[in-house]
Amino acid sequence: MSKERSITVSVDIPTPPERVWDLASDVTRYSDWVENTLEVYFDGTVQMGTTYEERTRIAGPWKARTRWRVTEFERPRRQVHEGEGVVAATGMAVIIDLTPDGQGTHMALTVRYTPRFGPVGAVIDRAIAGEMTRAQQRSVEAFAVLVARESATP
Repeated sequence: MSKERSITVSVDIPTPPERVWDLASDVTRYSDWVENTLEVYFDGTVQMGTTYEERTRIAGPWKARTRWRVTEFERPRRQVHEGEGVVAATGMAVIIDLTPDGQGTHMALTVRYTPRFGPVGAVIDRAIAGEMTRAQQRSVEAFAVLVARESATP
């Protein structure tokens, strides 16, 4: 059985956590900042227990759908989304932690997953983990730019 893996990236955003939270909680905007998200199927307000589907680019022309459920929702600090149907993992959780930092916010984005490939797939897992880390870092940086742009708009 493969061991659970965890990847955490972070970014500092010069905006208070309450305003950052609103954008981080809008799953319909994920395609604006989450690198491989193409589309989110959801209509409503995200809260504890919310479920939604996401269509994601896997590699090249391959796309996949993942069903997500919000399992923690502690405004304006932490939310956890657990996924089913993830291609490379038997289970996945995305954790968004927001910590006040002076007048701004420190955002940590953690992806927790259990690889499907087992012990034989250790090389594949390392390659996937490396790309996931880079993609997640680009995503949080894109999120910070989006927050800044929207905070500057009256």
